[in-house]
Amino acid sequence: MLSFIASPIPENEESRLQAVEKAGVLDNINEEIYNVYCHLSRQITKCPESWANVIDKNRQYNFVLDGKNINDDRKEELRSHPRPLTFCQYALNSPNPLIANDLTKNKIFKNHPSVLKKDGPRFYAAFPIVNSEGYILGSLCVRDYRVRRLSKNIIMLMTGLAKKLSHQLDIQAEQRQMSVEKITRTIEKLNEEISNLSLDEAITVLKCLSKNLLNSEQQMKLIEIGLLDKDLKLTKKSKDLIQFLKLDAAVLKRIKMPTLKTNEIDELFKVLEK
Repeated sequence: MLSFIASPIPENEESRLQAVEKAGVLDNINEEIYNVYCHLSRQITKCPESWANVIDKNRQYNFVLDGKNINDDRKEELRSHPRPLTFCQYALNSPNPLIANDLTKNKIFKNHPSVLKKDGPRFYAAFPIVNSEGYILGSLCVRDYRVRRLSKNIIMLMTGLAKKLSHQLDIQAEQRQMSVEKITRTIEKLNEEISNLSLDEAITVLKCLSKNLLNSEQQMKLIEIGLLDKDLKLTKKSKDLIQFLKLDAAVLKRIKMPTLKTNEIDELFKVLEK
């Protein structure tokens, strides 16, 4: 009996793997963000199971799964698979949908161990997740246990859904990069303005300039380094930092300092907003 053959490695594999890492979903279970894509995939195709994955050097990582018989325990069983044994590795070779109407007759998949089972899958479709740089990270997939076909309209809808998921991953990657850059810029500015600032003290400063509670010890430290005055009001130094870091006064207004009354906080931010 012939065995299942792994897909050829894409020519741009090295760069593609870097793009997968940059996407930030490997080993990062955050299904509530992506559940809607699998839910809609099931609704559109009427398939009982859907998942979205990225594929790294050695494995397929399913960062979201949804199905009638997929509970939380089974999700963890299905979370990761060795790359050479997956269907979805074949979706890395083209940005077009990969659809097998009858897996038992498909030349690629008919010898896969799961297809050879009496109760194994019979239909599979993968819609590539292609990032803004053109790299195929993985795919948005559906599966059924009976032979079936998707209409042109359904294929179009699923292709569009995969593009929306791709765009969301792009946006999140950009936001993470911007966050890293902003944190770096913030720490550099704090070190420039306040010498010998420890990490804990830097965190205290950022709490002051954001929305977090400050305890009395933190307040005293901020007075000492000149970011709060004796009345626990922001000094010019604080305001200059806020302006440099482009922190939104509307966000800063959510600071809660236990020793300040609400009207004092409001008055403080009236000054900031001028």
